[in-house]
Formats: sequence, C-alpha cells, structure tokens
Amino acid sequence: MIITTETLQAINKGFQTTFWDAYHGAKEGSLTETLALRSTSKAAEEIYGWLGAIPGLRELVGEIEIANILEHAYRIPNKEFERTIAVKRASIERDTLGTYTPLLTAIGIAAAEHADELLVARMIGGFTELCYTGLPFFALNHEPKKGGVKFSNLTTKKLSRDNFRTAREAIQSRLNYEGRPMNLGRKLVLVVSPKNQSLALEITAAEKVAGGDSNVDKGTATAMVINRLAANPDMWFLFDLGWPVKPFINQIELETEFTSLDNPRDHHVFFKKEYLHQAYRRGNVGFGMPETAYGSTGVDAA
Repeated sequence: MIITTETLQAINKGFQTTFWDAYHGAKEGSLTETLALRSTSKAAEEIYGWLGAIPGLRELVGEIEIANILEHAYRIPNKEFERTIAVKRASIERDTLGTYTPLLTAIGIAAAEHADELLVARMIGGFTELCYTGLPFFALNHEPKKGGVKFSNLTTKKLSRDNFRTAREAIQSRLNYEGRPMNLGRKLVLVVSPKNQSLALEITAAEKVAGGDSNVDKGTATAMVINRLAANPDMWFLFDLGWPVKPFINQIELETEFTSLDNPRDHHVFFKKEYLHQAYRRGNVGFGMPETAYGSTGVDAA
C-alpha cells in the first residue's frame, strides 16, 4: 500500500470506528452510571465541602436559620490516563493493518471500563482510604459533625441472611448530622463477588428459604455481581442508590478522546517510522456519602 494523505486519513477513520464501536458497546450498563454521582470538573482537583451537610426542612419561626456547609474539605484530585499504540510504517505498506483490530477493540473496551476499574479500587480500598469524615469510608463511629450523631457502616463478617439484615437496618436507621432520620434504604443494592452470587440471589430473590417458609427478604435489595471483586471473594457491600448523592463520585475533567499523530514531518514519525494513536482522559473516582453504604471485609465467620 502506498502511503498518501488520503491513505492515512482512511486508516485513521477506520481506527476511530473500531475504537469507538468497542468503547460505546462496553459503556452500556457501567458501574459508575449505577453506583456513582457524575461530577464535572474544571480544575486540577475538586473540593466536596458539602458532603454530610444535607439538612432537612424546618418550621419557620422568627428569623430564618442558615444551614452553613460543613467544611470537611474532602478533595478528589484529577489524574491523567492514557494508552498509546504505535503503528509501523512498514505495516501500512505491507497492508497488514487488520492485525491491529483486536488491539484497538481491547483499548476501546478498557477505556470505557476504566472508571469502573477505579470505582472498584475505591470500593476495595474503602476499608483503609479516608472519606469526608476523616475515617476510612467503611468504619466504626463516623462523626459527620463534631459532637453530633455518630454512625458505623463496617463489619468483618461473611455474608449471611442475618448479616444482610443488620446492614439493611443500619442504612434504614441512618440519621443526618442534625440527628434527624435520613429515610434511606429505598433502593438497596447488595454487591458481591462471583463466589457469593448464589447466596446473594437466595437472600434477595428466592421465593422461599430453606425449610419452605416464604422469603421475607425478597425484593428488599437487588443483587449485583462484580467480577472485579474476584480477588477479594468474601468482601460484600450494601449501597443505597435512592439518595441524590451516591456512595461514590465519578469526577470527569476530560471525557475520553482518541487522537492520532500521523504527520510525516513530525519528529517521531520521521525518525521512528511509526504513527501514534492514543486514548486519553482526565478524571478520578472518589468517595461520596458513607451514610449510603455498608461494607464487610468478610474475614470473619458469619
């Protein structure tokens, strides 16, 4: 194949199509769309000072009472992510570009699922990484406001029906920093690894329990299996997705873009005899409100 401007344009168009077809196909049903609040960023980092400071309404008696935002200064820094591949000039001239299709497809899928990968990393790291309360996201005795109502969202017990009920009750009984019920638990999701898929379905979807009695827990939550938890098979989580602020925040500064470097006069192209194609994005995933979450390491017996 003779390399011309038209040839390079056609190649780039084909690469773009392969990448974006794979990207959009993998984007459907992403974890971040379900478990995370989407947040648009325009800076190197964003500060979420309002986390935990969502009050209810009060009767207006006398002058208004201003509910000041609690400045917890929880920050999510944006990070840069990329994957760049090189296509040899010789591959174009030898007309062997078809060998790059699987690679471009794989990169498109990886780019689409990258935020999900970050979210699961936060989920697993939630037992040690800090949230807005200054404690790990899953912890005992969170204190949203100094001297205010504390709450816990951590256990170490393996998944069982009784432990699921304990987690559900904890979320449904949650109070805000003013000590008022938050009315959580309207849309609960039980998140498990593939190891606990059957047990999670027995708890949340089975018609009957062992012995033939009706399953009173049916429909109180929806089971979600995350394959990326396979390396931590005994961890399990309960999240409430019915609250405006989700358990996680998907912060996006720059959506994924796919660009090419193919000018024959470019320094890299001239000396390396290869053309570059790159997927690039900026953003990060951080913690939302621990009030909407409950997590277990699963290290102890049920």
